[in-house]
Amino acid sequence: MRPTGNHLTGYLAVCAAGTLIGTSLAVGAGASATRPKLADVGAWLASGPKGEVVHAHGLTGEVDGKATLPAGTAGHPVSVAQGGRTTLVLDERTGRVVRIDAAQLTTAQSTDYGAAGLQLVSGGAYAYVVDPARGTVQRIDPALTKAESPPVPLDGKPGAAVVDGEGTLWVPLPESGTVVPFVEGLKGAAFKVADPGHDLTLTVAGGRPVVTDGTAATAKVLSATGVRGAFALGGAFAGADPADVLVPSGTEGSAVPVLAARTGDLVVVDVHSRHTVRFRVPTDGHVLGAPQLLGTRVYLPDESTGRLLVYDTAASALAEPIPITDGPGELQLFVQDDLLWVNDPDGAAAAVIDADGEVRRIGKYGTQVPSAREPGDEPVENGVPTGAPAGQVPPGAVVPGATAPGPGAPSVGASGAPSAGASGPPGPTTPAPEPGAPGAPQAESRSGAIRITFAEALGATPQRYVLKGAAPDQTVTPDEVGPDGPFVFEVRGGSCEKQYSFTVVAEYGGGRPDKESARSAFARPCVAPGAPQQLTATPAQRGHGGTVTWQAPQGGGSVTYTVSGPDGTTKTTEAAYTYRNLKNSRSYPVSVTASNAAGSGPATYGTLDLTPPSQQMRIVNNSANNTPIGIRSLPTTVGSGRPGEIPGNGDGQQGIQVTTVHCKVEGQEQSYGGEKTKIWAYHTFHHPGIDKDITGYTTDHFVNSRSNPDVWECE
Repeated sequence: MRPTGNHLTGYLAVCAAGTLIGTSLAVGAGASATRPKLADVGAWLASGPKGEVVHAHGLTGEVDGKATLPAGTAGHPVSVAQGGRTTLVLDERTGRVVRIDAAQLTTAQSTDYGAAGLQLVSGGAYAYVVDPARGTVQRIDPALTKAESPPVPLDGKPGAAVVDGEGTLWVPLPESGTVVPFVEGLKGAAFKVADPGHDLTLTVAGGRPVVTDGTAATAKVLSATGVRGAFALGGAFAGADPADVLVPSGTEGSAVPVLAARTGDLVVVDVHSRHTVRFRVPTDGHVLGAPQLLGTRVYLPDESTGRLLVYDTAASALAEPIPITDGPGELQLFVQDDLLWVNDPDGAAAAVIDADGEVRRIGKYGTQVPSAREPGDEPVENGVPTGAPAGQVPPGAVVPGATAPGPGAPSVGASGAPSAGASGPPGPTTPAPEPGAPGAPQAESRSGAIRITFAEALGATPQRYVLKGAAPDQTVTPDEVGPDGPFVFEVRGGSCEKQYSFTVVAEYGGGRPDKESARSAFARPCVAPGAPQQLTATPAQRGHGGTVTWQAPQGGGSVTYTVSGPDGTTKTTEAAYTYRNLKNSRSYPVSVTASNAAGSGPATYGTLDLTPPSQQMRIVNNSANNTPIGIRSLPTTVGSGRPGEIPGNGDGQQGIQVTTVHCKVEGQEQSYGGEKTKIWAYHTFHHPGIDKDITGYTTDHFVNSRSNPDVWECE
């Protein structure tokens, strides 16, 4: 019983535990006659040295099943792909792919792909084996593990591939600076995302693919048709070794954390809102892995110590690190079902963390764990877990970093105060707390502003906090922050082309020294712009070009537009662009993107349609006699057919004759009545005698399209 004074709660807990133990004995938990139904909210975790994978319950941390991998796998590095309808395991040393039968807890279905260093990727109804050495992708049947197609060449050595929320496989090719999508299992056209030789890493953020270019320090949102937006990671990343720029393979939301491992600079890019949050974490020379984001916390695996470093963006401060293992080693992190899973693939340690930061330990090597079912076994619903409640420290356990109380020391409750019933001589008078510095500020880039949040100073209570570092063209709101917060400043103004860093000063007064925080990460007072609005393409009066106009993206600010169309790609600061010298009777796709120093937004698409507008015109020079006027298949009388004719109107019986003129074209020169012309009208005439439309060319002597400025040239 915990020393809280609530003895009744303790008695009830003991009784409940006894009941659970009795129930476990009665049903024979762990015996082959009863197998639990695996939790829907759970994940499979690898135990490489034992050649096993175990399934853990996400809400309790209890292991509710395990499967033994085929003989010879123990001691090999393995990877688990559980993004699709089935769970697959890859032996990275031999290339064997194994399917986990969750109902039977067996691994009988497997296929050997006979190569080391393969990648196994799955999502939706598709699964793939990527061979970096051969530069191929092979689609496999996730249920049977057998190949469904021959290996498809990639024209380069691939990086780590991912599958997005729609089941599309994305494969980066760093040597060429391109990415190749596989839509519904079929290879699509590669498209450029970076310069050749750049370091490329893919992430799936909220179901959308994002490629991080560690060399150019940019992150780009992708679609099957190309790049849909870009974000500049900032100067701290531009100077980093590309191999030190780390991102996770996937996040459940739209925010992507990016870490410069050597300096500890972190940026969280929200690809939906386009806001970026920047801060620094102390690295102290430790080896950090790719960050993961869940809720308001960013988790960084410290493989030098076997801990997770935790940064709370809501508190703008580091939280207590979470110990996972007893020493250095690899830590695997992934987010699934709104839970963060942490696994030591080479040991027994693992944990699951929820969005509130609560940690549940997972013991992968428990002996009473259901495994392969025997014939005739029937699965049953899992019982109430018998492990200790999440977060509870067993009696006598030592919390990492805590100091054990000495003999005779009073027991301490959860609040840190002596618990009821504690006795002993009064301790020495507590000295007055010393002035402390505020926490390192966190900088969030917004449209036209930078939002600075910070953690209050520990120790003595200051009179006020003030922000230091604003440029002359920037304004700070409020002028000061009181000792009770809120601990937020907003800095408006400044240039998007510049990066700014700030400190927070705690002023104590009364002769006590002021304390200044560490500097914030550099940030810009702008975000990557959105898509331009209301794009309109208006043809010129006689075609052969036109003007494309649009409105600035939401959020304002100075931006540069990139216009892509029939004459290539052009940059402009104006919200309009004019095309000239184009051929008529064609439609030209046009796209416009906006960019600033923070990145670029998605493109807005339109079409400049140069199809000549048809005009109603009278037939002329057709009243002298009843001789019909020919309609030709080509603008010439030589070598062209005659699909029809316009009847002569010498007696006036035809009335006013009209035709629909589509455009005019230069053809064979013709003479009539002493006048010469090379212009022919391309038109459609409705012949009243046969009630039929006839389309073709007629010399302009009888249409006179030359005199109508609204009739365009055909080309």
